[in-house]
Amino acid sequence: MLNGCLAVLMTALVLVLFGMWRLSTAPGRADDRARHTMEESVDRSRDRLSRAAGDGALLGTEIDRTLGTGNGRADAPEVRRRGRRVTVTARFAQQGSGWFAGSTRGCYRFEVVPASAPPPVSVHELPYAACREPVPPPAPRSPAAVAADVVVELRAALGRGGFMAVQTAEVWQTYGIHLADQKVTGSQLTDLVLLSAGANEQVCYEFRARRETGTVTYEQSTMDDCRRFEREREKQAEKAERALLDASSAAIVRRLDHAVADGRLPDAELRRAFAMQQTDEGKELWHDSPVAVPVSVERSPSEVIVYASVNPLDSLHTALGCYEFRAHLTKHSVTRRRTAGTECFA
Repeated sequence: MLNGCLAVLMTALVLVLFGMWRLSTAPGRADDRARHTMEESVDRSRDRLSRAAGDGALLGTEIDRTLGTGNGRADAPEVRRRGRRVTVTARFAQQGSGWFAGSTRGCYRFEVVPASAPPPVSVHELPYAACREPVPPPAPRSPAAVAADVVVELRAALGRGGFMAVQTAEVWQTYGIHLADQKVTGSQLTDLVLLSAGANEQVCYEFRARRETGTVTYEQSTMDDCRRFEREREKQAEKAERALLDASSAAIVRRLDHAVADGRLPDAELRRAFAMQQTDEGKELWHDSPVAVPVSVERSPSEVIVYASVNPLDSLHTALGCYEFRAHLTKHSVTRRRTAGTECFA
């Protein structure tokens, strides 16, 4: 029995010592995992740079997508060009998760000579001090320089896959490039793009891809121009809504015309005229859903004025407007006009 107790105590002691060892070495293992994850990120960046340089050029926008601010880094990489050789120096950092969240950082230099096929990219780790911010920090690339890169990428996309490739081009994923709107008109695709111009500043550029000639051109526009397609859609939507509501109000006018044929419009006839119900693709709804709901009624010996909120004839459409219906009793006629809405929705 004594031997059994000693065995249990020894087992417990071994487990305690193992647990203490695991706890004491956990921070180091966490740092190793963070280091491994960071090195995997460096390898992926190297491969992306190789693919980007495989068409004979390495654009600034391609470097930005691989090593720029939008990839989890708070600073832009340093880019130097000597002839065809491109050298990119960038900081990497990795923060782990959990109780023992390891962290690490590093400075890496990538060198590549663009070629007609994906070229090799050399990677060297530098002392972290080599990646410290210079004083003063380098100025960001100008919007004009970025636009020149964008047009190169769009021309390649147009030649590769037409308008669809331009609309989904990888360049739109670049940090500092915001595709505000697109529109296809005949054989031309127009992209309205906002480019970063420094802290909280943007400029608008317009890129035009033409299918027939296979060309892409660009020019700087005003910030207001970057919303013009949106304004066109808003106007079209307003026009469509007005057409829907005008059709509904015209149907109510026809019912009112019939009601005032004898020069009178009693309350019962008024309610009957406004009892018209919405439909669902031409079928009556099972619940009460009037086309127009009177909000106020004003009577005089010669006129009856009704303000009513009007819905589309078909319940599948969504719109709401305020109309004035004016029944001219002496003329046996009815007119209507759309109001600003304060009479119905105040």
